[in-house]
Amino acid sequence: MTKTFKLSVIFFISTLFLVLMRIIFSFSNLSDNVSGWLFSFAVQVVGMGLIPLLLYKFWVKDDILTGLYIKTKIPTKIFGLAIVIGFLFRYLTVGVSVIYQVIIRLLGFTHINSAGTIYSGPEVLIMDILCTAILPAIFEEITDRGITMRLFNDVKEDKMKIIFMAILFALAHQNIVQTGYTFAGGLVIAYLAVKTKSILPGVIVHFMNNFFSVISGYSGQHNGLFAFYENKLFQLINDYFLLAVISFIVCGVVLVMLLRYIADIMKKSSSDAARKELSQPENFHTYTPNGSNLEHLNDLFGFSTPKNAIKIRSKWYEYAFLYGAIALGLLTTLFTFLWGLWR
Repeated sequence: MTKTFKLSVIFFISTLFLVLMRIIFSFSNLSDNVSGWLFSFAVQVVGMGLIPLLLYKFWVKDDILTGLYIKTKIPTKIFGLAIVIGFLFRYLTVGVSVIYQVIIRLLGFTHINSAGTIYSGPEVLIMDILCTAILPAIFEEITDRGITMRLFNDVKEDKMKIIFMAILFALAHQNIVQTGYTFAGGLVIAYLAVKTKSILPGVIVHFMNNFFSVISGYSGQHNGLFAFYENKLFQLINDYFLLAVISFIVCGVVLVMLLRYIADIMKKSSSDAARKELSQPENFHTYTPNGSNLEHLNDLFGFSTPKNAIKIRSKWYEYAFLYGAIALGLLTTLFTFLWGLWR
């Protein structure tokens, strides 16, 4: 079995585990708070944490930190830029969510909000930050970015990798209400992961987005300043929709510029590292320009010239379980849409 096939199986198991947990917890009689926390622990820590990590370590037999792009050396400034992107990302996802909600409601979808978390005390806020912001930011990035980026290692074009990863991320939420903004957000975080070859910038952005959601809920129940200004923002969007759309577009443009700047930083960093390696005396004897006449001289005198390794691309059937994971995501997402139409 190839590595691609094994990674495909791992992603399928993680997706299937999420479906099973949704079914099991739908019969739970626990309070919304406790049920939500237990569901998050089960899905994040076990389904997207322990299961994929253990299988990757002992079945794929690869190093977790380097193989899943956790331990990647990137310029420090990228972490600062990720924080800036986190703020822009939050505002942009709010805009995408509002527009997306309008579209699906025009299609006849009825969305009923659950009671959600009841913030009866600070301990509830702490638990919600842990379960809604910290755990997903870590474990979803490991599975939805680390595993999938390794899975699509054979895909040459970064653009296709990013789109594939964003689609999988949107379908992984298995909820039509979340599909729109998770796809848009998935494009941003996948771009960060692919260009930096690290999931850590995405962890920062993911955490900030979910953290602001938690603070928004807490502030709303306690008449806090965050909820006050957020309500003003929503009122502004309703009253001056065109102006709001323009602000979302400006935010998106700035976000794209920052992402491209990060890509340029990584490209320059890679070039500098390559030049530094070639400048080392011990590496000098192994370097010969491709296609130069020196290759023939090397062969004549018995020296070996480094050749580009021929990389065997994965076959379509090695992604069989990935197709299964996509089918599961599509079916559950479609079910939530049809359920909203029937209400």
